[in-house]
Amino acid sequence: METKISPLAMLRRLRGDVTQDEIANALGVDRNTVSRWELGKAKPKLEVWQVKKLCELLDVTLDDLPDSFAPQPVHLSFDKPTSKG
Repeated sequence: METKISPLAMLRRLRGDVTQDEIANALGVDRNTVSRWELGKAKPKLEVWQVKKLCELLDVTLDDLPDSFAPQPVHLSFDKPTSKG
């Protein structure tokens, strides 16, 4: 099964359910802007201080930030349940 997930959304959830509102407030942008980044409808144009703040908020290094926040294909596979018996 293939689905598309924004790397930014994944990082937000992995780091303790950081919300779009929290990112927007920390970076001085509108929540809709963060949403558009995650949907791939806009590319972030961040100042250095904003990148540093984002890294701090998500508890990641600069190298950990994705090159794009737009949705990326993710392959999900699940093992079939085995019957015990």
